[in-house]
Amino acid sequence: MASPGRPKNPPTPKKMLKEVLPVDEIFTEDELRLYNDLVDVYFADFDAEDLTSSDMDDILDLAKNRVLEFRLLKGSKGDVDKQLDVAAACEKLGKKNEKIKESLSTRRKDRYNPNEFKGFSIVDLAVAFNNEKRAALKEKVDKLKQEEEEMLKKREEYEGNRYDADVKERSFEDD
Repeated sequence: MASPGRPKNPPTPKKMLKEVLPVDEIFTEDELRLYNDLVDVYFADFDAEDLTSSDMDDILDLAKNRVLEFRLLKGSKGDVDKQLDVAAACEKLGKKNEKIKESLSTRRKDRYNPNEFKGFSIVDLAVAFNNEKRAALKEKVDKLKQEEEEMLKKREEYEGNRYDADVKERSFEDD
C-alpha cells in the first residue's frame, strides 16, 4: 500500500522536465536534444532549491515554445506562403515567451532579500581579500622556511672542498 502524502525523494526539477514528463513523445530526436539543451540553459539562471512549481512550468513552456518555433521555421523553409503563416505564429510565441520571462524575473526579484547584505561594503571585500592574501603569503613563507631548514639539515655534515689536497690557500693580500 502506497503511503499518503508527498514522496520522500521527489525528482529534481531538472529531472522532472527532462525525464519524467513525456517530452520524448512530442518531439523528434533532434528537437528533444534542443529541448534538453534549452532546459539546461534556463536552469543555469536559478538555484534548484529556489524553484517553485510555477517556475518549472514557465521553464517548460519557454523551452517547448522555442522548439515549436524552430519546428515551424524549419517546416516553412523555402515556401513563401508558409513563411507568412509561420511568421504570425512565431510572433505569438515570442510574445508569450516575453511574458513568461517577465514572470520568472519578477518571481526571482521577489525572492531576493535586500537585507541579506545590508552593511556590507567594498571595504569589507578589500579587508577579506587582504586577509586571504596575507594568509596565502604566510603559508608560502612557512613552506619556504621549512624547505630551507630541511636543506640545511641535509648539509650539516657537508664541509665542501676546502680540505682537498689540490686547494691552495689564498691570501687576500695578493689582490
